[in-house]
Amino acid sequence: MKRFICLALASASFTALSTGAFAQPAAASSDDAQLAEIVVTARRRAESLQTVPQTVNAVTGATLEKLNIRQFDEVQSVVPGLTLTNGTNGFSTAATIRGAPFEAESGAQPTVAFYLNDATIQSNFAFQSMFDVGQIEVLRGPQGTLRGQSAPSGSITLTTRRPTLGEFGGYGNLTVTDQRARNLNGAINAPIIRDVLGLRLAAIIDDNRGNGVGSINSSIQPSSKSWAVRPSLRFEPNDSITVDLMYQHLERKVLYFDQVASVSLFDPALSATQPIIDPDDRVGITNNIFSRFKQKQDIFTANAEYRFSGQRLSYVGSFTELDLRQFGSQDAANAFPTADVAQDTHSHSKQSTNELRLSSDDRLFGFLDYTVGGYAQDFNPPTDLVNVTPITLFGQLVQVAETPIAVRTKTHERSIFGNVTLHLGDATELSGGLRKLWYRDSNSVNISGFPVLDDKKGKGEATLYNVSLSHRFTSDFMAYANTGSAFRPGPFVVGVFRPLTPALERHVDLANEKSKSYELGFKSTFFDKRVLVNAAAFHQDFNNFIYRGPLVYYVGLNQLGPSVSSINFGNSVDAKIDGVDIDASWQVMQGLNLSATFSYAKSKIKNDVVACNDLNGDGVPDVLTQAPTLDQLQAATGAQAVSECPSSGSLLYTPKWGLSVQGEYARPVSDDMDAYLRGLFTYRPKTNGDPANAYDTVDGFGLLNLYAGVRSGNGAWEISLFAKNVFNTGKVLTASSTLVATNVQALQPPTFSSVAAETINSSYLNVTTTAPREIGLNVRYAFGSR
Repeated sequence: MKRFICLALASASFTALSTGAFAQPAAASSDDAQLAEIVVTARRRAESLQTVPQTVNAVTGATLEKLNIRQFDEVQSVVPGLTLTNGTNGFSTAATIRGAPFEAESGAQPTVAFYLNDATIQSNFAFQSMFDVGQIEVLRGPQGTLRGQSAPSGSITLTTRRPTLGEFGGYGNLTVTDQRARNLNGAINAPIIRDVLGLRLAAIIDDNRGNGVGSINSSIQPSSKSWAVRPSLRFEPNDSITVDLMYQHLERKVLYFDQVASVSLFDPALSATQPIIDPDDRVGITNNIFSRFKQKQDIFTANAEYRFSGQRLSYVGSFTELDLRQFGSQDAANAFPTADVAQDTHSHSKQSTNELRLSSDDRLFGFLDYTVGGYAQDFNPPTDLVNVTPITLFGQLVQVAETPIAVRTKTHERSIFGNVTLHLGDATELSGGLRKLWYRDSNSVNISGFPVLDDKKGKGEATLYNVSLSHRFTSDFMAYANTGSAFRPGPFVVGVFRPLTPALERHVDLANEKSKSYELGFKSTFFDKRVLVNAAAFHQDFNNFIYRGPLVYYVGLNQLGPSVSSINFGNSVDAKIDGVDIDASWQVMQGLNLSATFSYAKSKIKNDVVACNDLNGDGVPDVLTQAPTLDQLQAATGAQAVSECPSSGSLLYTPKWGLSVQGEYARPVSDDMDAYLRGLFTYRPKTNGDPANAYDTVDGFGLLNLYAGVRSGNGAWEISLFAKNVFNTGKVLTASSTLVATNVQALQPPTFSSVAAETINSSYLNVTTTAPREIGLNVRYAFGSR
């Protein structure tokens, strides 16, 4: 039945698109056949996307609804070159743009900054069920002279729908799928004092299978359950004052296993144990739930404006609080199936931001716009965990040693900024901005009551700039050039719980990062605004890029003695990135539109030193399929405890380019009802991955989503049937370089009073795969102001 529905959707879509393209003549030039104008706030004011001299991808709330995008990481399907990592552990959420990677465990500021209603937020708050969203904007290139936080590769802004003051209304939206997903969200908009005070109340209940990975040794099913409520208030007492307040509370519970596959499927020469697990099986091997976490979020944002004498005084503030409790197994190889070997982690973070700025509402002297302001951010994410170490005797578990660890980190940032734009005639614009920032931080690590890192403090300052020149040669063609800089303070990478050697310290206490970017581009429309083509080429140089490399083994020390430990070390490396971004849209005729987005980025380390696995000492990272023994590791690393290698490799082992194509054909079937068919196709090329990983080469593949439905002519209701990953394409996206293993401390004969580190290997690799085909039904009803 599923196959029949998918084939029917595919046949109907291609038939309709063919009929639409060839059976009807192209529409005559008219407003109805033109592409709709997209308004963005990339430069902190509302303006047409085609007038902004930088690369911006806008995903409207209508697009999110049309493509049934329920989770934030699905946005990457419509924005090539954007990689969104929704860490199943609740911590590891991250975004990558233009080939500059970021992983939350690095401890650094993100390469991509996140904003909610114009206020800075941590990425964890974005990577949740989405509901009642007005627009998402993806800005590419260095940010920081106009927005709060410096980010070298871009920013993502999310805007929730604001209350309307003149009309009562609302909507309800229900999605159910064959993958046990249930999503119900909606909103009510109510004027309290017409045209003065309005309230909007939005909410969501979301229940799905999370990462969809079960276990061959457990009957527990993966799940992700969340709910949220969001009241918003808008106050406009007169034409000069606007105040928007928003509060959101969200709770989420997740149960999941890590997915594995038999190593023999990747390398037939290696032995395998039963059962053989294929990546398409989507299972793990642990008996107990591999991980579970509970998350509570509270977000408050405030936006206020006072307009006077052609000027605008604006305030943006936020307060966020995140409480996260994770319980994760430390027996990845399932060596002790009846024991409870798990790490308990509790993090409770708070962040506040405040920004005040003054800007011109009307041009000064007829040709000048300006913005000046100040920004403050305070972040405090204390984390407590209990690390566990299995102790064995003749291969049998006899005890689990518990080590309490307390990590304390605080960061403070203050900055002032200014931007001036000169309008040199009607066609030329010159803009420049500066931000001066000061930061300070403190870090401490306490293990079993003893300080390992005793309140290490850091502080510094940086100056950022941005310059942009654009010229409109005609009303339909604009060319531009811009350059800018970015800064990220070097973090202290938490995770090496032992006294540091000089080599360890180089890869734990990282240097400050600085970068410069250059971009050339154009924005154009053709054929009476029925065709749009935007393109840009960019180059970026990094000094001390904060790079978190592949997994590296080092000699750890704990209360039981030396051990084989591993971590993705930090590295400060010089690097460069080159790439292009292209957007194209075509309103073929009334009711039929097509669009495509292409992004390419190539990154390279400039022959710098990184932490590596180098057991033979030849300076080339080893291809390891399992963890080394303690003797091997100590012999290779000596007194430094970790090996180092020169590198000229890539910063990012994901595809260098990506392509996304969308199309929709709609036509009336009655006086008040339209039928439509739409499709979304994404393509990922072949990726060779990390040269030190023998298993992470991924062949190129494409994914197709199809949607068919009917809707009222005025948009009040809509019913649609959809299939995501129509052909159930199954591909391995990532594979670990070494076997899934459990690290233990073994009691040593004859006295059994000492221990030695040992590793118990499985015959499986950790993998991630494409999501399976999902078939669903979506019903939406709206009324009034909606």
